[in-house]
Amino acid sequence: MNFHTPHPLQPFWNIAAAPLQVQALEQALSLGLFDMLQQAATADHVARQCQLDPTATGLWLDLLWSMELLTRHHLADAPETPHYRTAPLALRYLHTASEENCAQAWLYRARFLTRFAGQWETLLRQGFDMRGEAAPKGSWAQAAREQIGQEQRAVTVPAVLRLLEMLPALPQTGRLLDLGAGPGHVGIALAQRLTGWQGVLCDQPETAMVAQENIDKASLADRLQALGCDLNTDMPGGGYDLIWCSAVLHFLRDPQEAVRKAANALNAGGLLVLAHAEQTDDPGVAARVLPFYGTVALRGNPLPRPGAVAAMMKAAGLHEIQSLGRIDFPMAPVWLHVGRCA
Repeated sequence: MNFHTPHPLQPFWNIAAAPLQVQALEQALSLGLFDMLQQAATADHVARQCQLDPTATGLWLDLLWSMELLTRHHLADAPETPHYRTAPLALRYLHTASEENCAQAWLYRARFLTRFAGQWETLLRQGFDMRGEAAPKGSWAQAAREQIGQEQRAVTVPAVLRLLEMLPALPQTGRLLDLGAGPGHVGIALAQRLTGWQGVLCDQPETAMVAQENIDKASLADRLQALGCDLNTDMPGGGYDLIWCSAVLHFLRDPQEAVRKAANALNAGGLLVLAHAEQTDDPGVAARVLPFYGTVALRGNPLPRPGAVAAMMKAAGLHEIQSLGRIDFPMAPVWLHVGRCA
């Protein structure tokens, strides 16, 4: 008998164990463990520092070690007492001093999904209530400054800059629009890469204020401005050579009209780039998409079928439409579509 062959139910045992891992990581972030363990320490030392039970602390640290968030080693003079230290992965993404810190972003997603999961019976019987426990809490401005800001800086910006290399060559000068810019880090990164360009970052008014703060911090106020607008009804002017729009169509009442307005806002030869999650017939990919975008469909907003976004671009009059396929963004994959204004 081959004991190395996983049982068919193993994936389901894994997800049964996941809540314990989630809580272990949440406690680590709440107690500042990854900051504390820049220098190696024993479980007893951590327990004293945090006023915890030593036995439970040892198991907790071993669990985080098994998740590759801590390293564990034994000193020659104390082989029975492991010493723990923050692993490089946690140091990069979960340490408060790191420029790529995603701790608040992860906590936001984890807590939202936990609330959502706890509402399954109600959701199945009554549907989604935007005022219910499963609905996101807090203001968009606060989320833009904290959770969404962290995600953009550490996750989206590096991916978007890599995607630039896949696009047709852009001119030395031009105007860009980040449609649904959030805190603006993507538009700022595009402007920093496209040094001869100017642009507009557009989102709801309270979020646009955060984007303008970030523009000012980046010393780009001479080339970029943030505008508050209702993306269901407004399009901030025209004359753009590049429009970037990511994860926005899901939340609009009429995505086709938004794509039409974006196409009309382009200069001749300008590009519209749409990056959005989609439904898929691949169960492995769907397992990454649906936990994060399932609430979109429950709200009655679109989670496009394959080909739907390209069809919207064609209906809006764009040409040279290219579907560049699935881009494996961290968290959930998106599909990238590019169209050119004639």
